[in-house]
Amino acid sequence: MTDTSLSLRSPAPRSPAVTGLAWGFILFALATLLLVLLSRAPGDAMATTLGVDAGSGGLTGGVAWMIERSTRVANLLLLGALVTLGLAVALLRRLPWARRAFIALMIAGFVGVLGGAALTPLTFSLLPDAATTEAINVEDPVAGLIGLLGGLILFATLLTALFAWAGWKLTTPAVRAEFEHVPAEG
Repeated sequence: MTDTSLSLRSPAPRSPAVTGLAWGFILFALATLLLVLLSRAPGDAMATTLGVDAGSGGLTGGVAWMIERSTRVANLLLLGALVTLGLAVALLRRLPWARRAFIALMIAGFVGVLGGAALTPLTFSLLPDAATTEAINVEDPVAGLIGLLGGLILFATLLTALFAWAGWKLTTPAVRAEFEHVPAEG
């Protein structure tokens, strides 16, 4: 008598790199959601949290000014965080389609960081004069861009490297095997 039921091979061991990647992006998406929701709170919740007035100048003042006035940016951040959260949870669960979708997300992130770096000068030209004047204030390096711009460049470089590494890691044979649910021969 032939057994017609399909049994699944024991799943490939779960790599800590994929689990860590998924949890890292889950936490990042949740933090982004929290910041976007905080920016939409009534009153000056964002400026209060940042400890600055929106028109006070400096980097944090400039960020508060942009978030308060840019519903589109907040909506894009919200959408991006929700998509990232969903894909990271699917990646954590090792759903078959999640690996390819997360690779696409990493490619989009890689291109987005490079595009963001190209648009940075334009972004700063849109800030109010108080923010750009304080950006070069050597006496107040926290409010200004002195040192912080270098930090942003380092952060962008690290993000680009993370996206490239994650995209590569998700294409390795061992990781691909974690996402395949192949029936065992019987």
